[in-house]
Amino acid sequence: MAYNVELISLAGLFRTLLKSMKQEWNKHGTYSLSFTQFKVLFKLQAEGAQKVSELAEAMGMTPGAITGIADKLIAEGYIKRSRAEDDRRVVYIELTDKGERMLKQLLISQAETMSTFFDKLPDEDIAHLTRIFKRMLE
Repeated sequence: MAYNVELISLAGLFRTLLKSMKQEWNKHGTYSLSFTQFKVLFKLQAEGAQKVSELAEAMGMTPGAITGIADKLIAEGYIKRSRAEDDRRVVYIELTDKGERMLKQLLISQAETMSTFFDKLPDEDIAHLTRIFKRMLE
């Protein structure tokens, strides 16, 4: 019984942390991109062009949600769609030069937001959290 109470408490703390991080992101957001849109740009920059289905799976979202986010980012010129050379039915989304520049600006402007939460932790704790979250998501 105590184990369940602790897990519920942990889940509540985690939700509160995520909400606080989102609020802090929005407070310091000088650009009109949400944290989710930022994560899409970041993922594309880190891993290159991806199919919507691949990106959705990696981010724990539905392909429809990613398509909606992608449509907004395309309208702003931050990403573009391209078709695979070998199979024209396959569509990839990829970062544009404008998107690359925006991502760099976001990383600089939001460094303070991230440090608000993570500067309190030693590198070892951040590595442990990363390992734990990855294991939980497997």
